[in-house]
Amino acid sequence: MKDPYQILGISPSATDEEVKEAYRNLARKYHPDNYTADNPLADLATEKMQEINEAYDAIKNQRIDAKIRAERGESGNTGSGAGKTGGDPNDPHYAAYCEVRRYLNSRRIAAADGVLSRIPENERSAEWHFLKSVVLMHRGWMSDAMRELETACQMDPDNMEYQQAKEMLNRSASGYGSTYYNEGAYRRESAGCCDADFCTTLCLANLLCNLCGGCR
Repeated sequence: MKDPYQILGISPSATDEEVKEAYRNLARKYHPDNYTADNPLADLATEKMQEINEAYDAIKNQRIDAKIRAERGESGNTGSGAGKTGGDPNDPHYAAYCEVRRYLNSRRIAAADGVLSRIPENERSAEWHFLKSVVLMHRGWMSDAMRELETACQMDPDNMEYQQAKEMLNRSASGYGSTYYNEGAYRRESAGCCDADFCTTLCLANLLCNLCGGCR
């Protein structure tokens, strides 16, 4: 995906209200309802509207993530160095993983899972397991998500994105009196932790959105 700010025609320093106004203006211009089915520009307008929606969602999610980090006193990087993030560009499935990230960024969970399912089991890298964990989080299967995330961390221990996601998940869970992964044992969630699951999903989805720029 191109720079979302460029798509909306605004600066990264734009206020939230300016972002909304730019989105509304473009939506009024390119909304498919403005074009009849026989209009040769109808398909083009539909594609443009989808691009505008994805750009607006990306900016909103980036700003939510920045706000969450600020509230927790966290910087963009953790640990002693910047560390690795994202997948390996030399991975033969790198393009597919970038596609999955774009789908997740636009909340197309089923489409993302479909791409992941087509990758053979013996070719699934740490990035595959990380992205699968995000899919599972969106579906509320937190124990299974943590299992995939732990696998990603074991396969690529230097990847700060994976480690931060794991830390965030455990921190969110511990705030509700439990952990999803502790000393090699996975715990099933109780019926009362739905709010924790939602919060964790939101935080990790926004973290992912903030790092999708590496796939271009």
